[in-house]
Amino acid sequence: MSLLSQTARYMLITALAIALVGAVGFYTIIHRKIRYEVDEILTAQVKQTALRLRKKPLAQLTDWDNNPRIDRVNFSKKPTFTDTTILDSLDSNKPIPIRQLQETNSVSGQLYLVTIQQPYYEFSELARELSVGVIISFLILVALSVVGGLSLSRRLWEPFYATIDQLNRVQLNLGAEPVFPENPIREFDLLNRSLDELGQKLRRQFSLQKQFTENASHELQTPLAVASAELDFLMQSDHLTENDYIHLQRATDALGRLSHLNRSLLLLTQVENDQFTNDELINLSELVSQYTNEYTPFFEHKNMAITRNIAANVSLKMNRQLAVVLLTNLLKNAARHGSARHGGARNIHAQPEEADSSIDIELTTRALIIQNTGEPLPFSDNQLFNRFVKNPARPDSTGLGLALVKQICDRYHLPLAYQYDKTKGTHEFKIGLLPQGS
Repeated sequence: MSLLSQTARYMLITALAIALVGAVGFYTIIHRKIRYEVDEILTAQVKQTALRLRKKPLAQLTDWDNNPRIDRVNFSKKPTFTDTTILDSLDSNKPIPIRQLQETNSVSGQLYLVTIQQPYYEFSELARELSVGVIISFLILVALSVVGGLSLSRRLWEPFYATIDQLNRVQLNLGAEPVFPENPIREFDLLNRSLDELGQKLRRQFSLQKQFTENASHELQTPLAVASAELDFLMQSDHLTENDYIHLQRATDALGRLSHLNRSLLLLTQVENDQFTNDELINLSELVSQYTNEYTPFFEHKNMAITRNIAANVSLKMNRQLAVVLLTNLLKNAARHGSARHGGARNIHAQPEEADSSIDIELTTRALIIQNTGEPLPFSDNQLFNRFVKNPARPDSTGLGLALVKQICDRYHLPLAYQYDKTKGTHEFKIGLLPQGS
């Protein structure tokens, strides 16, 4: 949830709470004010009735509706306001609310209890109408305040989103420097200046790291190639003993592993530094078919039955070199670690149609799946894509192939999943071709 959405959410909750309290408060205040005015009218009428008692007889003061009602009493009573109901004179079945005041007055030594009633229905209607009008006006003002506040918040945060947009366009490998606009708001201006300084430091570090990677790629491969060539020349000598030949072969194999390790580490560093930027729309179907054909001799040599299910015209936008590395590492992993379903050694007497193990390659518009039979992993599944994690039974492996696969998938936000089926004895690598969250 964005900051603006969260702000709007809190403002709406606060506005609703204020509106609820304000509506109840307005209704209570208006109702009490009108009741107070009614009580003032009743009090004034009682005083007028007392004055009339001093001037006229009791019989001449009683109206046709017995309001006010005057009774001789022998006790004194303080002014008492009450709410009650009476039947409507026009509709005897309809009770109407009234406000009533009872008070005793002394006239010529005689106590009179004056009871005056005032229909309260019209005042209640007036109170409701005033309350509704005031509450609606209040709600409109609250809504306008929320809308105005959100509009101001959106305008105030525009420089922040402009800064985020500039950061999203930064590509260190292209050397493009983001331009952060000046802002009169001190906090945003400080943020832009800090980001500009940070960007300059990152570009310098990236340039130095890229330069080191390129130099290491060149400087390390040259002496390794020379050493390998010299060892090959020595191995062709006629004066070598069998023991010398064994030692030279070990040295050659070690140099080969070192050269392969160097190339893998440099490639992994380049992927991490995002140095492969020439993305293009590649035909993944043709690429999978091409490299499956190239690795077919390796699969046949290990007596692995190949099953293909490659959909036509499956495309993916990515760097072609990285796509080749991704695919070849998965196929090489399947060829190197593929074995019989029950873990037995390869049957050298098996006929071609009696394969000891299998590899299944499936490509759809949604996923690339490579499945091969083999022994369970000698380590936890969550370590499979870590660097230098490898099967102890294969010391010739660098332990970087699947780490490269994981790094490339992360580079293009492609979900990578692995699972082992114990009943079938198969390893399955699945790469989703739709980015996560799409």
